[in-house]
Amino acid sequence: MQSKTIILHDTFLYKWWWERLIMMMWKVLEADIASGFFSKGSFDLRKEWFKWKMIPVSSEIFKKWFRHIKLKLAFLLKTWFLHDYETVIFSWDSISAVRNCTKNQRKIYYCHTPPRYLYDLHDLYLQKVPFLLRWAFKLACSIFKKMYESDVKKMDLILTNSENTKSRIKKFLWIDATVLYPPVDLEKFRFIGQKDYYLSFARLSDAKRVDKIIEAFKILKSKKLVVIYGENDPQRQKVFSLAYWCENIEFITLPWNVWFTDYIGNSIATIYIPIDEDFGMSPVESMAAWKPVIWVNDWWLKESIIDWKTWILIDKEAKVEDLVKAVEKLTPENSFEMKSDCESRARDFSLESFSNKLKSLVYNK
Repeated sequence: MQSKTIILHDTFLYKWWWERLIMMMWKVLEADIASGFFSKGSFDLRKEWFKWKMIPVSSEIFKKWFRHIKLKLAFLLKTWFLHDYETVIFSWDSISAVRNCTKNQRKIYYCHTPPRYLYDLHDLYLQKVPFLLRWAFKLACSIFKKMYESDVKKMDLILTNSENTKSRIKKFLWIDATVLYPPVDLEKFRFIGQKDYYLSFARLSDAKRVDKIIEAFKILKSKKLVVIYGENDPQRQKVFSLAYWCENIEFITLPWNVWFTDYIGNSIATIYIPIDEDFGMSPVESMAAWKPVIWVNDWWLKESIIDWKTWILIDKEAKVEDLVKAVEKLTPENSFEMKSDCESRARDFSLESFSNKLKSLVYNK
């Protein structure tokens, strides 16, 4: 029997929390999935017990150049199959496909964040563009921004991952979104024990500041750091080079995400220090394994932690010397004392709670 709901996710490129969020959504809703690209570096849905329909929108997106434009065109021109569904859920940059939906279909957009290259980080992205091509970048952004805002208005419901992102949507789009926190599967994440390492499993990109974690452990030579990374992480070579010859720093990639939860469950604590994160699912997964987190003092983190009970806080600038002090403070003994508070807080983000709210919002009950 064909599913009445389909989820469109732009690309399965990584193995991070938004891919896990999409997988939990299709499990709850028993939905089909369409994506612009299913990468070998991401989850193999067939190994995740996916039993519904997978639709590759295009196989050409990541060949040669203009990937972003090709992605938009693929969802715009190759998604007429959406007419077969009663409910369509859009994730990340698949939103142009809404133009192929009818008025009678229920259209839901899970907005992880308004595209940051169009809004709050536009100038930062512009600086990375060669000077002679900046006019083309500005023109493309102007067109994409008009398309994006037009497409958002066609949605029946806007969901988002946090109060932080909700305020960003209100600021840039003048639309009220409904917060649906990403869930954590408490049956998968668990306390196993406590080995001799601290853990980072943020994506290796500039915004996650894993390079600063590396610099801290180059000073903390008596303490061990394990870094889990994805095969498609954009800054992996840069981060690898920083840790060259550091015997206390180990890099691990996990095909099909095997042993991922074991690494968390056996750590002393996890470290997560991104810039202005939309929500931050990694710390919730850490708490689900009863492990405290070293975080930055930014207001968005207040949504998921308990003050001074599930984390060690450093200044939002994430100075290396502050991170060194935090690791020294969060000893194995202190970490162990915080585990019951971590477990308690993680329950607030349970899959059961997420499932109930998702069904009520999607099916309007």
